[in-house]
Amino acid sequence: MRQTSAGVPIIVRQSILVAALAATTILTVVMGVTDPAAPLSYPSRFLIWNLFLAWIPLVFAVGFVVVGNRLWLIPLGFGWLAFLPNSPYLVTDLIHLREGYDLWRHVLQYGFAAWTGIMLGVISMRLVHRRVQAEWGALAGWTTMAASIGLCAIGVVIGRFQRWNSWDLVTRPDAVVARTFDWVSSPFSQVQSTGVALAVAAFLALAYTTMWAYEAIGDTRE
Repeated sequence: MRQTSAGVPIIVRQSILVAALAATTILTVVMGVTDPAAPLSYPSRFLIWNLFLAWIPLVFAVGFVVVGNRLWLIPLGFGWLAFLPNSPYLVTDLIHLREGYDLWRHVLQYGFAAWTGIMLGVISMRLVHRRVQAEWGALAGWTTMAASIGLCAIGVVIGRFQRWNSWDLVTRPDAVVARTFDWVSSPFSQVQSTGVALAVAAFLALAYTTMWAYEAIGDTRE
C-alpha cells in the first residue's frame, strides 16, 4: 500500500478528504433545514441543489482518472468541464445574503457552501490535470487548466446573469451558445458580467495554484 512521507497510507488520506468534503456539505444542509425561519425554502433549497451540482465534476474527474480506454476521456472530460462552473458558482450565491432574521446562520451556511464548492472544483481540476499531464505532457496539462479556468468563469456568468444551467448545454445548446457568443463578442457592453468573469477566473486560478504549490510541502515532516 502506498504511503506518504508521514507514514499515512494514501487511501486513508483520500478517504479523509472525501469525508471532510461530505462533512462540510452535510453541515451546510443541516444549518439550512434547521433554520426556523424558512427551513425548506430561502435560502436552503436552491443552495442544497447547487451543492449537489458542485459534486458532479468531482465524480467525472474520478472517472477521468481511473478509466483505462482513452476514448472515454472525451465524454468524461466534457462532462467534467460542463459541470465544473457549478463549483465556484457557490461563491456567487453570497449575493443572496440579506439583513434580517438569523443573519449569522446564513453567513455561516453560505460560507461553508462556498468553501466546499471551491474545494470540490480545485480537487477535480488536480485530478484531471494529473491524467492529462501523464498522457500528453506538462504543457498539455497546464493548457487544459488555463482553458478550463477561462471557460469555467464564462460558465459562472452564464449561470448567474443569463440564468442557464449545465443541463441546458444538453437540452438547449444552440440558445446557450448564441447568448454566450453575444456577450463574449462585446464584453464591454456588459461590464458587470465581464468583471465577475475576470474575478472568478482570478480567484479560481489562485485557488488552484495554491493547491498545486502546497503539494510540494504537504507531505514534509507532518
